[in-house]
Amino acid sequence: MDRICSIAQDLFQVPVVLMVFLGERSAWIKSGSQPDLLEEPREPSFCNYTIMHDEVFVVNDAKADRRFTDHPYVTATPPLRFYAGAPFVTEPGIRIGSICLVDHVPRDFTPGQMRLLANLARLAVDELWLHHLQQTGLADAEAIRPRDVNLDFQIEPTLTAAQVRAGRGMVNWSVRELAEAAGVAPITVKRLEAKVGDLGTNNVSAEAIRGALERAGVEFVFEAGTNPGVRPRRPGH
Repeated sequence: MDRICSIAQDLFQVPVVLMVFLGERSAWIKSGSQPDLLEEPREPSFCNYTIMHDEVFVVNDAKADRRFTDHPYVTATPPLRFYAGAPFVTEPGIRIGSICLVDHVPRDFTPGQMRLLANLARLAVDELWLHHLQQTGLADAEAIRPRDVNLDFQIEPTLTAAQVRAGRGMVNWSVRELAEAAGVAPITVKRLEAKVGDLGTNNVSAEAIRGALERAGVEFVFEAGTNPGVRPRRPGH
């Protein structure tokens, strides 16, 4: 778990990464800086909101959010201003806690970053499963793993310049139209489209462009054995 917290800090450049496990009245908290679980009351935990759904829960600026303006974590020193949490889903509908990112200043959080955080949550569930096997002495993981739960972990594939060009062509947008939809400068779109190969990780502009194209109906395809591509988003995806 410490490794996952460390990876999250490197990926998202936040001061605090926590693993939170929720009991009936308590929140058991693990961070990379402490060896043991810390017990806190469950009631004020932001993770109560995270586990309501399977998706990543984000609060860009807690002080500006009516739900949290007077929250004790938000009025504390230093304050909690940004929160992003991904639930630990052990089986459909069962969520036992979350991995969460905290910052003391407001932040934006892109769709690509949400996907990465969700993948880290899945990796944490894998680690919990392996720990359970070690503690119980069960060797054949596949024989007893719940059949309807996919706990494989995959880092989100990296967007390529060719995909951006193809996606823009699919929706028939000019460079300026894509730039306006993504909230970036036209020269940024031109620069990214001119690159060779992938656009790298933690590229905020690339994630903004990806989000704009996905909202316009483009699905980015990453399949083993083929080059990354695009296709129209299918209904329900």
